[in-house]
Amino acid sequence: MAVTRALGRLLGPAWTVFLKEMTEALRDRRTVALGLAVPVVLMPAVTLGLPALAVREEARLQAAPVRVAVRGAEHLAPFLQQARAQGALVVVAAPEPLGALQAGRVDAVLEASPVEGAVRVRVLYQGTSVASVVARQKVTEALARYSLEAMQARLAALGLAAETLLPLHVEVEAVGPTVDTVRAALATVLPFFIAVWMVLGGQYAALDLGAGEAERGTLAALLLTPPPRLALVLGKFATVLLLAVCSVALVVGAVLATLRVGGTALGQAATSLPPTVALALLAAGLPLAGFLTAVQLLLSLVARSVREAQLLFTPLYLAVAAAVILAQLLPEWGRRTWVYALPFLNSGYLLRGVVVGTVGGVDVGLAVVSLLLATGLVLAGAAAVYRHERVVWGS
Repeated sequence: MAVTRALGRLLGPAWTVFLKEMTEALRDRRTVALGLAVPVVLMPAVTLGLPALAVREEARLQAAPVRVAVRGAEHLAPFLQQARAQGALVVVAAPEPLGALQAGRVDAVLEASPVEGAVRVRVLYQGTSVASVVARQKVTEALARYSLEAMQARLAALGLAAETLLPLHVEVEAVGPTVDTVRAALATVLPFFIAVWMVLGGQYAALDLGAGEAERGTLAALLLTPPPRLALVLGKFATVLLLAVCSVALVVGAVLATLRVGGTALGQAATSLPPTVALALLAAGLPLAGFLTAVQLLLSLVARSVREAQLLFTPLYLAVAAAVILAQLLPEWGRRTWVYALPFLNSGYLLRGVVVGTVGGVDVGLAVVSLLLATGLVLAGAAAVYRHERVVWGS
């Protein structure tokens, strides 16, 4: 009974503070516009517009013939004739082939020279140019195809089959679940936007409920009220958390709606993110949103002004972005259990693992427990800040 009464004395005032702060937050048009409306407008453009543009550009590069400059064209006459007839290459006359390549007038340069009864071919390209990289791939494939056909013709003239000369017959087969290309692309983009909007969604509310209240001079009156300091913190925490979760829900919902409506632009995109995965993303993101909200609120409480709080938020943005980017650069770390025990680091691997379906139950449980514990410690720190006189009097 004593525990129930203690919880009632804590949660009752916290609920009252939550209702008050939520009402005031929703009156702020910046909070509604940036936290709730912007994701609905932004996410369709990101999830459908950018990938569709990339797919269109890749298709254009693959379909367009490669512009090449050739040195020693007399040694490649049969290959060039065949490639031009197939529409794969366009030979561009260039007195300075390397200069033409660097200027972008050609996509690749072929240098051919005879060597021991064969022809040695060098393919020069620019690694910083997407068109040149695609040209290198198309040229090397065309050269390999021509060489294979020439070898088969020579063997056929001798009454031999190419298969009889191969020492190895290689077969490649995927074992276990596979992820389609669109789902893999979403795994690189969606976790980043979810993590970012967990911070941005409640940013203005966190600034206003902490540093903003201190600037307005209303904090002293609030702290003279009967509710415990922890109840005040919990009410403010619930307000910021709800706004952040709503923003993330809108982000995921906008992605689903966009893929369903405009999936034809991306082929199989309409079936690449099932609703179950979207719900799993929201469920996995709740503990992370709670932790980030608690950190935001603590930073806002210790700041002397809204401007200072915004500066303190910058490392938080960087930490969240770094965790998501690291999960893309080092995906193999996602198989290590200890990764999910570290707040911030576990966020990127948890969200990415949910999208691609590679995260296990133990990993999820460990991440949730670690984030909940970290959230509790941060909230306790925020309540301790409210007991400090400097917060009240700004000294």
